[in-house]
Amino acid sequence: MTTEMNVQEQEKVMGQQFHKENVNPKNQGWEMSKNARLGWKLLIIGLLSVILLIPQQLIMHLVNERYETSRAAESEVEQMWSGEQRVIGPVVHIPSRDNQTPDVYLLPEDFKVKGDLKSENRHRGSFDVTVYTADLDIDGSFLIPSLSDYSEAKYRLDKAEVLISLSDFRGLTENIVFHLNGKDYTMSSDKDGQMGSVLRCSVPIAVLMGDSAVDYSVRMPLKGSESIMFLPIGNSTSVQLTSNCVTPSFQGNFLPVERTVSDSGFTATWKVLALNRDFAQSVTSWSKYVSESAHSVNYDDNEFGVIMRVPVMQYQQTTRTVKYAYLFIFLTFATVFFVEHRRQTPIHPVQYLLIGVALLVFYTLLLSFSEHIPFLWSYMISMLMTITLITGYLAGILKIRKTALMVGALLFALYLFIYVLLQLETYALLFGSIGIFVILAVLMYVSLKVKWYKE
Repeated sequence: MTTEMNVQEQEKVMGQQFHKENVNPKNQGWEMSKNARLGWKLLIIGLLSVILLIPQQLIMHLVNERYETSRAAESEVEQMWSGEQRVIGPVVHIPSRDNQTPDVYLLPEDFKVKGDLKSENRHRGSFDVTVYTADLDIDGSFLIPSLSDYSEAKYRLDKAEVLISLSDFRGLTENIVFHLNGKDYTMSSDKDGQMGSVLRCSVPIAVLMGDSAVDYSVRMPLKGSESIMFLPIGNSTSVQLTSNCVTPSFQGNFLPVERTVSDSGFTATWKVLALNRDFAQSVTSWSKYVSESAHSVNYDDNEFGVIMRVPVMQYQQTTRTVKYAYLFIFLTFATVFFVEHRRQTPIHPVQYLLIGVALLVFYTLLLSFSEHIPFLWSYMISMLMTITLITGYLAGILKIRKTALMVGALLFALYLFIYVLLQLETYALLFGSIGIFVILAVLMYVSLKVKWYKE
């Protein structure tokens, strides 16, 4: 009996060994084959994500191209209307007698401007360009107590004249008359070696000299595009502008001391003293370039004014949105992969590619809509179209509507997160870092539920 039991035990052990040798290798091979397929699938998805970054860069190039087209449209309108305006003057110009001595430009004691700007939008294709008409009242006084530093041997005092410089003379709509000490002087257009295009009128030097200030005034109806700038040429400068423009951008080296912006327009007042600028009351050269001389005026470092350009923030916002494309692609592919693995429903790489293309089409929709309607509505419409397309496509693949809607909800949350991020400025980096951290934490948690290796 004992012998029979030993025989049975031996047969049992031999059977277990046979099972291990003949059955387990097959199962192990099958598991290894499944894990290999999983690895290859992840590799293909990663490659697709990288490949889709190429059309992302093409879309970025398209956004830049559309922006340049809008600027070209603005230039065309400026050519037909008038360009940006910079007003400099009036100043007293005393020419020299020889080329070795520079001409001298004497600046006014007071320089005051009151202007009413009426802006309007002109259309060029699908783009809007802001133009304006300005009615400028310029007044102040000259105080030239002595010309002892400017001898007749070096300077032609008999050729003294008053100059006013403008960027674009096409903007003048009336003849300009300069009022000085109760007399009228008709101004004509000309070129000056230092100031460029100027209005000029000859004045007797004796009129400007004396112990008391000599008053002047000039009315200047003017057309321009996008911006108007001034230089603080007075020992005391005051500029007050009012306009119906509701999107002003105050620019330059000096900001308004008072400003009010409302739905009906803006009012702004600048006050600048000679102490605030970097040039003296007598000037020998005017330039756009930096100069260390106190008698040389650098336009860019001293001008101030307002830009009334139609905001083209949609291109900037679209560019920022496109920069997050890699995040959309990665998170969407990761979500679809986890759904595929959990539901045991295979999704072909071509289908992943189509989903990625749908994500990129969102940006072309956003760009095209934002050129015609506000950015918020463009973003929402493009977002809903993209989410509907991807959700419907996944519902057809997975045959489970609830799961597809869940993926759509995740996409909706991601799009809203990016939109909020676009609107933030000061806290954009902080909010974005926290958001990405939360997204990463969610993905890590979901990955814990995936059995990467079958036991």
